[in-house]
Amino acid sequence: MALPTEIVLGIDLGTTYSTAAALIDGRLHYALDSRGESCIPSVVHFPRSGPPVVGADAERQRSADPQNTVYGIKRLIGRTADSPPARVLDASSAFKIRAQPGEAAVQVRNGTFGASEIGAMILRFLRERAEARFQRKCTKTVLTVPVLATEQIKTAMIRCGKMAGLEVVRIISEPVAGAIARGFGGPDWGREPVLVYDFGGGTFDAAVVQKDRAGLRVLSAGGDDCLGGDDFDLAFARWVAEVVWKAHGVEVSKDAILWDRVQRQCESVKRQLSQSVEAKFLIRDAIGSGSRMQHLEYLIRRDSLQPRWHDLVDRSVEAALATVHDSGMEKRELGAVLLIGGTTYVPQVRAAVGLAFEQQLAVEADPQTAVARGAALLAATPTALAE
Repeated sequence: MALPTEIVLGIDLGTTYSTAAALIDGRLHYALDSRGESCIPSVVHFPRSGPPVVGADAERQRSADPQNTVYGIKRLIGRTADSPPARVLDASSAFKIRAQPGEAAVQVRNGTFGASEIGAMILRFLRERAEARFQRKCTKTVLTVPVLATEQIKTAMIRCGKMAGLEVVRIISEPVAGAIARGFGGPDWGREPVLVYDFGGGTFDAAVVQKDRAGLRVLSAGGDDCLGGDDFDLAFARWVAEVVWKAHGVEVSKDAILWDRVQRQCESVKRQLSQSVEAKFLIRDAIGSGSRMQHLEYLIRRDSLQPRWHDLVDRSVEAALATVHDSGMEKRELGAVLLIGGTTYVPQVRAAVGLAFEQQLAVEADPQTAVARGAALLAATPTALAE
């Protein structure tokens, strides 16, 4: 591929997965990890010796060493340890969250690191993978943030970029990036406003955007910064914990390693249930001791989880309806509802959105990369978004 003079990366630093993309020769390309994957786990592991490990290699250490494997750090960047997102993460993680002036930190065997420092490790990994793929230095980025991000969070994200060797040339909200990725504002779209329904791993964002002569304009924005796919996994895991307690009298949440294994298996089964009506939940040698170790094995049906996820889905729908109301429009005036973010794979979410809005659902083929794609397109065409 012929490389441009300067590559500006579009980066989505996600709660669960992170992605970096760039527009080269009119085509989008991704930074890939050693597996050849563009969606890189937002996980950092601190081994007993050597530098921190990032991505899929770090994620593999969660089950064996959960106290020193940090995930979900986006929920802490620019926030204090007593903020609602930090409390949500603290309730489900084995690593320690500590208070420090200005921003929460995590404590691992190597010391205490501010959330921005951990975020910078992930951004640096993405930058290095991009440089390896494109055979060129990458020093600039358009970085995405949740639509409800405060100035403190935006400043912290810029700080993350600087520590990772990246100049943040622009900050863009995630749902707007998703609209750009879909081509909204281009010649194939009309003038009707679109609701972007961005349901990621750690946050739910909604925005009503409309095309005008200056590009895309945001009419209203809202969401829930304590709601994401991770909360679906946690609700699922708590249900499994109840089942195990009733059957075996074992509190799985009291065992840090087992509890992490349960949550990770819940995420895996959740993904399978987006494609199938039932899936097997299996953790080998989970409980017991010695030669009497027992597996945790259950056949999970999609409809069995609906009551556990009902309130979470409803919260997203209510936040989206409020965002449409704030735009001064009726939902019938929307041209479409655009679904992005990994949690929109969940059939229960799609069904609820379709029922609530009675509008055409524009479903991304790859909703997990939409935000990074939009950021990369904006980096290449800065005038696509009205100021």
